[in-house]
Amino acid sequence: MKIMSRDFTTREKIMLLVLTLILLAAGYYAVIDQPIRTAINEAKSQQDELNTELMLLQTKAASLSRMQSELDSIEQSGSLGKMGNYNNSKAELDELNQLLQDANTYDISFSDVTRDGDLIRRSFSLTFSASDYDKAADLVNRLCTGEWRCIVSDLRYVAAGDDLNTGSVNVGVTATFYETMQGGKADSGLPADTSAAAGAASANGY
Repeated sequence: MKIMSRDFTTREKIMLLVLTLILLAAGYYAVIDQPIRTAINEAKSQQDELNTELMLLQTKAASLSRMQSELDSIEQSGSLGKMGNYNNSKAELDELNQLLQDANTYDISFSDVTRDGDLIRRSFSLTFSASDYDKAADLVNRLCTGEWRCIVSDLRYVAAGDDLNTGSVNVGVTATFYETMQGGKADSGLPADTSAAAGAASANGY
């Protein structure tokens, strides 16, 4: 059997070369170039999202720092309210409810009352929503400068949207009302004295 063969013409060689180059280019685009471009675009998108999130966190941190500075100034300036005589819970709750009429929604949960000598602590957790950051800050400041002594120990807030300055804000507060037994009247709700002096007296049988 005789096999016929011939050399490619110059035109055919050029066409084969062009076809090979096209296939190589297509393979490079599909296997290397396109995945790299996709990865770069995804990385840029993630970077943009991280930058936006970082900006929001920085804004939140600055706002929280400003609010905490205001609370510290209130405490240092002596603008705190007076200490009520035990049991002052009704007056304190009335003040809270009156104050929070300006909030959109709110919820209050009191912890167990504690006693350290003549000092009574009535801690509570408060969550509320306000129309914007300024309103939230005003409510917290009024809480600390009200008639009855109240000190905030923890403050958290989350913007409902992307803008802390214009959108509604959800706030979480941990705070304590302070009362005194001086002039107060003991009742069934008065907790045991946990002060060192009370412990020593108990140990000595007094």
